[in-house]
Amino acid sequence: MSPLADFLATKPAHRLLVIKTAADHASRAHKGQMRKDRRTPYITHPARVAGLVGTFNGSHVAIIAAWLHDVYEDCSPEWLIKTDELIESLPLPADERREIAAIVDAMTKRNTIYGKTARLSDSLDRILDAPPEATLVKLCDRIDNLLDSADRNGRFTKRYLASTDVVIDKLSVRASLYGYDAALGILVQIRHANLKKL
Repeated sequence: MSPLADFLATKPAHRLLVIKTAADHASRAHKGQMRKDRRTPYITHPARVAGLVGTFNGSHVAIIAAWLHDVYEDCSPEWLIKTDELIESLPLPADERREIAAIVDAMTKRNTIYGKTARLSDSLDRILDAPPEATLVKLCDRIDNLLDSADRNGRFTKRYLASTDVVIDKLSVRASLYGYDAALGILVQIRHANLKKL
């Protein structure tokens, strides 16, 4: 049985409601934002990442973090405060709330660091120090973003493939250590696929 199935088995309605609360919060925080294609609502990305995390047997903690993972990076300061308050008020044990906050923080690239490469490197270093499921959330985030880049121009894709290699290199040992080989394997396959033909 997966960690999520174990969690839901105890009080299924309550447990699903906690995940739904995070999903609803993320939907409000990202309201009006679009993906880079300027047609797709942004919230589809956290939704897909959360779905992937569940597919790869992530726990409720990881699924909640997946829903919230881009709020601090992409939303207004008022939503940062509201998200802090939401995490603190979730009806979960304190250690789980701390794990959610730590995963979301590790996933958030710091805009005070100059350059995309340096921001990614800093985030990956923090992911390696965060709770293990931060690794799973990042792999799922990269899977979705890489698939989403398939219809973008070649220059963007080339840069994104190079940064994907960095993600794979930095997270592969930890992914194997904590049982996220399936997610890592899918990311590697997608990275080496001809995305235009998928």
